[in-house]
Amino acid sequence: MAYKSRYWVIGRRAALIAIVLLLAYRNYGDALIGRLSGPDPPGDIVITEHEFRSDLGGERPIWILELRNRSTRTTYGSITMEATYLDVEGQVIETDRIVIAQRLVPGDVQNIASPDPKPRTGAVDGALRVIDARVTDR
Repeated sequence: MAYKSRYWVIGRRAALIAIVLLLAYRNYGDALIGRLSGPDPPGDIVITEHEFRSDLGGERPIWILELRNRSTRTTYGSITMEATYLDVEGQVIETDRIVIAQRLVPGDVQNIASPDPKPRTGAVDGALRVIDARVTDR
């Protein structure tokens, strides 16, 4: 009766535990890793649409943005972005950091019109990239 030996019982238990752990990781691994890792503002906050408007007649151009918070549990505020300003030929004129004081709750999508902090002479287009954001609560 080899299947009732002590080594056979230990081997079966180890195999069952391995199968259970593998299935648990496959089903819940992303959620567990997400809970253990901290907030990731550049990964969580997505700029779904952006538009740089320098032709609206004011001294400073305006950014029209649509931001989405992909996090399921972190609320962000004071979003810091890197703005790259381009001229008519598509050459980079200047790069600057701008801060948008907006509260994004988990799963939220918001449309924001934000005036640029400085006049950007010669800029006709721009690009944005999220650098950081302040975590307001989890």
